[in-house]
Amino acid sequence: MENDSTSQLSPSWPTRWPRGSFSFGRTIAFICLVAGVFLVTLFVAAVGATLWLELHGQRASLMATAVSHGTLVNAPVFIALSSAQLIGEACGVIVILVGLPRLTHLSLREIGFRAISPRVIGYALLGAAGMVLVADVGSGIVSAWNPHAVHPQVVEKMFETLRHQRSGLIFFILFAVVLQPIAEEMIFRVFIFNLVLRYAGFWIAAIVSGGLFGAAHTISGGADDVSAALLAAGGVVLCWVYYRSRNAYTSMISHGLFNALTVAALYYAPKLAGS
Repeated sequence: MENDSTSQLSPSWPTRWPRGSFSFGRTIAFICLVAGVFLVTLFVAAVGATLWLELHGQRASLMATAVSHGTLVNAPVFIALSSAQLIGEACGVIVILVGLPRLTHLSLREIGFRAISPRVIGYALLGAAGMVLVADVGSGIVSAWNPHAVHPQVVEKMFETLRHQRSGLIFFILFAVVLQPIAEEMIFRVFIFNLVLRYAGFWIAAIVSGGLFGAAHTISGGADDVSAALLAAGGVVLCWVYYRSRNAYTSMISHGLFNALTVAALYYAPKLAGS
């Protein structure tokens, strides 16, 4: 297929871009559809979770969680609210999976949903190491230079509350290591990165995707400016492994491994992790 991109910087990834892929009108409508489905299902799921918690005598715990901005959370509240978030994200991801082939005129395989190979695993391990180097080592360097520059994120404080509640801890690990990496990679790499890459070069697409990735953690995870910038750099690493491996599962595995290492550090060495 002929690449009809209006930008000479756009590379032939994931294949030559078909005519009409990521057209302006359809892309805007698609973004509105994904956002609308996510927000509506999130709202409905959140209302359902709130009602369930009140029926099970968790109203006081729910209020304490709200007042503390998520830091004082018990297992039932965390599981219920996180499940509501996952339902919203899952519905948005389903819309992306169903609609992206029509939006791009490419199959899911051409977008990167291919079998996992040793090459993919190699890139995934490299990506996880790169994220650790950029995010964790970078945070350590900044903290050593300015001890007050980096503050614990809400999720780190939340983990400290949940670590002694078995059901909450298990769900936290599942949420952080498996479910969130899949949802976030679908949104920030498979969709946003490819959208920008269609009309620009790799670096512009990676910076936009990584920047939005860091900003999202500022909004939802309470990351400070330094942590958000380091996570944005980590997002660029994830774009690189996706781009180089040409496999959508690569960045998901890298992201999951990085989160697994972070959770392990929070559990076994909280001072080292910055908690």
